Amino acid sequence: MEHYTALTVSVSAFCAKCGKHTQHRVDGHRKGPCLACIERLNAAHASAPPKAEVARQQNLFVMGVDL
Repeated sequence: MEHYTALTVSVSAFCAKCGKHTQHRVDGHRKGPCLACIERLNAAHASAPPKAEVARQQNLFVMGVDL
């Protein structure tokens, strides 16, 4: 495992999820997550859930309601 200097922001390394060399964030002097994977995860989380899923979960935590 490599350790990087405090001024290192990102490094090129192999990503097991992507299966190729990509830029990785450096966290605490060590190689962090892949920037491409982070971007994909943020895009997936930013997209709105399907309307059917929202309707199904609308009363999920309402107490005293008979479903």
